[in-house]
Amino acid sequence: MNVYLILFALYVLAPKIDLYTIGSAAIRPEDIISAVTFVIYLLSARRKFSVPAYAKAYLTFIGFGLISAVINIAESGAVGIVYGIRLAQYMTWFFIMYEAAPRLSTRALRWTCLIICAVFIVWGFGEYAGVIPRIGKFTGASQRLTINTSGPFETSAMLAMLAYAAPAFWLTPFMIVLIFLTQARITLLGVLVSFAAARPGRTMALGFAGALVATVAAQPLYTAISKSRLSQSETPLAMGGLLSYTWQRVPVVPRPAYYRERFLQGSQIFRYMPNTRGDLSFKYRAVRWPIIIRSTAARWLQFFIGWGPGAWSNAVDGYYVRVFGETGLIGIALFAGWIIVALRTLKQRSIGKFSLVMLVIAAFFIDIFSSSKVMPILWVFLALEHAGHPFAFRSARPLFRRMRRLLPTFGAVPDAVSGSSAVRPAHRPG
Repeated sequence: MNVYLILFALYVLAPKIDLYTIGSAAIRPEDIISAVTFVIYLLSARRKFSVPAYAKAYLTFIGFGLISAVINIAESGAVGIVYGIRLAQYMTWFFIMYEAAPRLSTRALRWTCLIICAVFIVWGFGEYAGVIPRIGKFTGASQRLTINTSGPFETSAMLAMLAYAAPAFWLTPFMIVLIFLTQARITLLGVLVSFAAARPGRTMALGFAGALVATVAAQPLYTAISKSRLSQSETPLAMGGLLSYTWQRVPVVPRPAYYRERFLQGSQIFRYMPNTRGDLSFKYRAVRWPIIIRSTAARWLQFFIGWGPGAWSNAVDGYYVRVFGETGLIGIALFAGWIIVALRTLKQRSIGKFSLVMLVIAAFFIDIFSSSKVMPILWVFLALEHAGHPFAFRSARPLFRRMRRLLPTFGAVPDAVSGSSAVRPAHRPG
């Protein structure tokens, strides 16, 4: 098996634990794997590479974030530079996997994803049963899976991307159960919307099947939902009303350090909540988001360039608010430009587009585009599509029966004549 593929599997499976801390950042096992892989890539890369427009757009966004970090270094120190470099670190998997793509077979990629999923299934149900201990920052959150990540939101997005990339009758149902056990509501919504956009026909069929199951098992489902976080969800109207309430009452803080001291470690945040009933997680967001937005917009320089990556803490629980708070109006425009260019470039049934649409929705409530697990997986999917690898495109094969279908070439064709399943570049005349 290709060394890049092995290292990528190890990266995804590596537990997200801190080996050495640098302020609010830390070095983890996945960082070591990523560094080793990138060194191998630098020493052995031979393939000519054309950088697509969406990759250039994202590099521009990273570069601007580093500029903001340097300008705000007196306020945030070197943490902003570390956070900016991390985004570049995740993106290195795009260049690495593009280099490896011609030597990777569809079978090898599929089985790698299936093996990773199988490990996560054992890990997830072991954690749920209390056999495997929890790791990360959600160790005290009962009945919510984190597996090898720092939180259930990151876990749910990672599982959804892997399950969609390599569906299997013996595996996919268990992956769906794991996603539900994370109780990450916005990710579930993102999965449904993205799947409906990619597979409208299958979505309709599954919708009818789901309605039938819900009718037959209404009482058990109602009991299960009522005991989970899903029952605490606020309506969009209630969310809007709460944000309007807090927007008029929260203060403009003089600097992010004041926010971290009073509204993260301290208890001052409760002063601006109307109450603590219902969806407490959104009430936290409803206080913190207006503070970040108003405090960034209050100074003309920060309004345009923000306070630098990581200035407002490791997690803002809303990536678009985070981007504005860290890189200002220019940064949010660059990030939106990357999303638009990428969505216009990616093919309709590609695993990359499914993943990106899901993440765009999830980013409203979680910092998913800064995830050390999700972003490398996304860049690998985008690299495979840019290389024209058949694995990047979902065929119409049903889940419940094996059926031979031709895979789209998109610039690369299987070496069917020689009997090898490796991918070789399509012949171009002249």
